[in-house]
This record gives sequence, structure tokens and C-alpha cells, in this order.
Amino acid sequence: MFKKISISKRVNAILALSIVFLLVLATNRIDRKHFEVAQNSVKEVYNDRVVVQDYIFSISNALFKKRLALKDSLIKLQHLKENENIRILLSNFKETKLTIAEARHLDKLQINFDRLIELESQNSQQVIDTTVLKSKISQTLQAMQINLTDLSKIQIQESKDLTFNAQKSLDFSELLSNLEIVFLIITGIAIQFILFYRVKKSR
Repeated sequence: MFKKISISKRVNAILALSIVFLLVLATNRIDRKHFEVAQNSVKEVYNDRVVVQDYIFSISNALFKKRLALKDSLIKLQHLKENENIRILLSNFKETKLTIAEARHLDKLQINFDRLIELESQNSQQVIDTTVLKSKISQTLQAMQINLTDLSKIQIQESKDLTFNAQKSLDFSELLSNLEIVFLIITGIAIQFILFYRVKKSR
């Protein structure tokens, strides 16, 4: 039979278990933080990158329709509906999380869009030569398309960076989980040694 465990050994065991509890709690908090980073990165990829790519595609599609109409006849250009769609898309775009470069290109796109509205308004009033006006509108549409291309490149790079950060956080969380298991095994062995080794040896 094992001898009665001494008070000092019980105190040592309690201290060891307390240390285990505190360490597991601390690693759990760190692990949760990294999981939240990964979760937020995934949400940001969708809300601020995937959705924005859809905005860019929709605006580009509207500009394509305008270019087709421009080749047909400036008079037949039904731009009011397309302009309203673009205005809404730009407004939604501005509500997303923007990088500095992204905000700069978006401002350029807005300026070119305002210019496009002004040129199309001149066409409605028929105040200048149609050929000259067509050329100016075409140039503005081209400038807007370049703005959209620059914005699209930013979405791709930002998505890559966010995905990388999310994966790095998940890898770190996995490492912590493995270390927790190893530490618990070592601590369990140490507690058994503290409580029973000398008792067994004295038999």
C-alpha cells in the first residue's frame, strides 16, 4: 500500500496544477486572438475584396455598354440608368475598408465619372460638335477603365496579403495547440513523479 501523501507533496501538486491551468488559460487567450485575426481576415477578403471586385466588374460592364452606344449614335445613348447604377456602386465602394492607394484611385475614378456626366450633359444640350464630344467621352471612358484596372489589381494583392495573414495565424494556433498537448503530458508525468515516486521507492 502507498503511504499517506504528505502535505508538502499535496502543496506541490496543487502548485503544479495551478501552473498548468494558468499556462493553458494564457495559451488559450493567445490562440483565440490568432483565431479572431484569421476570422477577421476571411471576412475582410469577402466584404472588402470579393464584393468590391463585383462592384468593379459591374462598373466596367456599364462602361462597356456606354462604349457600344457611343459607336452607334451619341443621340441614342441611354446613359441615365447606367449612370445611376455607377453612382450607387461608387457609393457602396466608398463604404468598404479602403487602403491609401485604393482611396486615391477611387477618387480619380469619381473625378472621371463626374467629368463623364458633364460631357453627356453637354451632348443633351447639343452645344458643341458631336465628333469632338464623342472623342472626349471616349477618352473619359478609357480613363475610367484604367482606374478600374488599377483598383482590380489592388483587390488581388490585398486578398493575397489577407489570406497569407489568416494562414499564418492558423498555423500559429496549431503550433500552440500542439505545444499545449506536449506540456500537459510532461506536467502530468511530473505530477505523478512528485506524488508517487518517493512513496514507491520507500516500499
